[in-house]
Parts: sequence; structure tokens; C-alpha cells
Amino acid sequence: MDEQVVKYREAKIMEPIYRMYKVIEEEDVLKAQTLMSVTMQYIIEHYSGKPLRPADVQQILRAVLLREDDGKYYALYVHNELQVKVAEWLTLLCVDLPVTLEQLGDMVNRFADELNGQDYITLKASGVIGILKEIAADVNLLLLERLTLNESIYLTELQTFLVQ
Repeated sequence: MDEQVVKYREAKIMEPIYRMYKVIEEEDVLKAQTLMSVTMQYIIEHYSGKPLRPADVQQILRAVLLREDDGKYYALYVHNELQVKVAEWLTLLCVDLPVTLEQLGDMVNRFADELNGQDYITLKASGVIGILKEIAADVNLLLLERLTLNESIYLTELQTFLVQ
């Protein structure tokens, strides 16, 4: 396999770990470093010589973060992870629609507002898609149609770190 492809895959797998670190670092640098170390140690001990999938990384992060401060860091991580995913999805779905960058930003902000007060430990993937559909319906019906067409893919992606 081409070296660039391998490096890209490795970087893609590490993205959620890096985002976890950055989110927690804003609250507590030492806690971020500790949780990064625990995560990496677990991966080294349990996945050396084995393929590591994105779903594995999400499960590891869930296990590590749920143990700290009654899930506080898990909630921070999930909130951020959802915003990243939703921004990516909306950008792709709106690429050829008459939707401005300002509208895209407003949709992501509205999504974040809808998540406020949610229990991230029990948050369901279907609930997240439901929120996103409401937002999409208010902006553009073709956007809602595209979201619905891709719903099963997005649900699968969300279920790597949220309950079903």
C-alpha cells in the first residue's frame, strides 16, 4: 500500500483522540495529558499488531472518558464530536445548494443550542438525526431529502460513540 495512504489512514484514526485532547485541554491540561496517555497505553496494550478501526477508537474513548468526573469529559467530547460531524455533513450536503456560509454556520449553531442540556451519556443517534432533520427542513427541502437519503450512513457513524 502506498505510504501516503497508510499515513492518511493513521491520521484519520487519530483525529478523534486529538479532538478529545484539545477539548479537555481547555478545561484542564493535566487531565488532558493523563487521558491521552491512558488512551494511548490501552491502544498499545490491546491493539499492537492488530487493525484499529475508527469504531474501536470511539469505544476506547467512551470507556476512558466515562470514568472521569461522572462523564463530564465524555459530555464535552461528544458535544464537540457531534458539532464536527454535523458541520462536515451539512457542508457536503449543501455544496451545490443556494445555502450561504452564514446559513451553514447558523445551522451548526442551532444544532449546538439544541444539544444544550442533553444527557450525552444516554443521547441516542436517532435523536441527533431528528434534531438535524428539523433544522434541515427549515432551511431547504432538498437538504432534508439528501439528509434522509444518507441517514443510515450517519446513524452508523453516530452509533460508534452514542447509544442506539
